Amino acid sequence: MAEDNPLDLGRQARDIAKAADVSVDAVGKLGTFIDNTFGGAIKNGLGLIGDKLAYYRLERAIELQRKVEERLKEKGVNARKYVPVSFGLPILEKATIEEDDDRQQLWANLLANAMDPNYIGTLKRNFTSILADIEPLDARILDMIVREYAAIPDAQKPDVLFVLEKLTANTGVSIIDCEDSVRNLMRLGLVKPGTVKGGMSFGEHTVSAYKDTEMFGVTGLGVAFHKAVTT
Repeated sequence: MAEDNPLDLGRQARDIAKAADVSVDAVGKLGTFIDNTFGGAIKNGLGLIGDKLAYYRLERAIELQRKVEERLKEKGVNARKYVPVSFGLPILEKATIEEDDDRQQLWANLLANAMDPNYIGTLKRNFTSILADIEPLDARILDMIVREYAAIPDAQKPDVLFVLEKLTANTGVSIIDCEDSVRNLMRLGLVKPGTVKGGMSFGEHTVSAYKDTEMFGVTGLGVAFHKAVTT
């Protein structure tokens, strides 16, 4: 009778493993990982796999697990924090359809930081939708400018602007493609249009020139997001 029970995890593991051409042990470990990540809020990790992730995404789910476990080990995290389902489930859904390993690593970093009780930084729910909307070039540009921004003395940070022409020279990517990426980063709130103050003024107001994507700055959200997906 036990074999007819739809909640028989052993049977589910065998069925899923057969369909996805992976080992039963790997499926079982993934189910436990999902259950433990959410603190029991999702009681049947294998059911989540069968229902939400589907068989063809299982291999990427197992790879995500490997990346998260490796990242937590590097950070020295032993006691893990439970992740709210509203934050973690979108990560699982997006990360398991991500074919690019570098981009999946960003998802893994985000989930690992959410599980790290010692993580010092902002973790917003919209980070998952932001990451889903970032293209590889966008991520590369954001990484370049945030790392440069971090190296600048704090007193100078409010006035720092990045020049589009220099960006395209440093990346080797056309100025059109760089501008498209900057515009997408602006849409997501990670960078902002630049303004340059001139020498003229009207009363108490100094004349400023709006630079749009020609010169742009990084936002606090951009710095926090970058930290959450790269550290």
